[in-house]
Amino acid sequence: MSNINIDYDISNEQYHLSDALSASGAKTIATKSLADFKYAKRDWVSAFDIGTATHTFVLEPELSSDVRCGPETRRGKAWAEQKEQADADGALLLTEPDYTLAIDMAQAVFNNEQAAELLAIDDMVAEASVFVKDGSTGADIRCRPDKWSQKSKIILDLKTTTAPDPDGFSRQVASFGYHIQEAFYRRAMREAGEHIERFVFIAVGKSAPHNVGIYELDEDALREGEYAVDYALEQFVAATESGKWNSGFERLQTLELPRWSFKFHRPQLEF
Repeated sequence: MSNINIDYDISNEQYHLSDALSASGAKTIATKSLADFKYAKRDWVSAFDIGTATHTFVLEPELSSDVRCGPETRRGKAWAEQKEQADADGALLLTEPDYTLAIDMAQAVFNNEQAAELLAIDDMVAEASVFVKDGSTGADIRCRPDKWSQKSKIILDLKTTTAPDPDGFSRQVASFGYHIQEAFYRRAMREAGEHIERFVFIAVGKSAPHNVGIYELDEDALREGEYAVDYALEQFVAATESGKWNSGFERLQTLELPRWSFKFHRPQLEF
């Protein structure tokens, strides 16, 4: 591939067909293993759900007609007929409760004054696909920001979450590696010649009243993400060259029980 390619037109499905390393791939390598990255079963094409619909309503409202409201459940002839038509039209069909939920979450985002202002930045583009070669490792990498403003040098990332409050979302960041995602996106955009000054998460709650939190990560979180990306890229390149996609714990080793599991014997703590 060429060293830099920013494509504003390819679909999400086409984007995921690329062999270039993505942020989700880097997160898997950094937090799990090379084997999990290489051999885990992934089905990008069918990964449509409430989150996908919410992203469409918020980030690309002009495409809202591609999300359709179906019957109350997925059972019965009505669902089967509407699903067949939606698939033929390249549209996403949701049950009526799921469709309503996605609409409610999107409306909650727009009702948040600061979120609405960020989304309204005049040169914001949605779902631009960026393909570049990493200068340090030579790996082909890619990213697809939810929203990106070249002029304002900002990326917005929308998350639907069970915990939009500061404490809860902080745990979500750590659990799902959102700090690694941010560091990876910043790196890919930098390699594309686009400096990112701000990376903002818009977190909307999945449960009513669909509270919305707006967050930027601190320097320590971003530094941890950068180290994780460095590690993931180094591992990815080495495995690509060697053809060995290992779990990292193949060799025989002695295993200890976690301390909380002991009931009848109390092992002595070592200091």
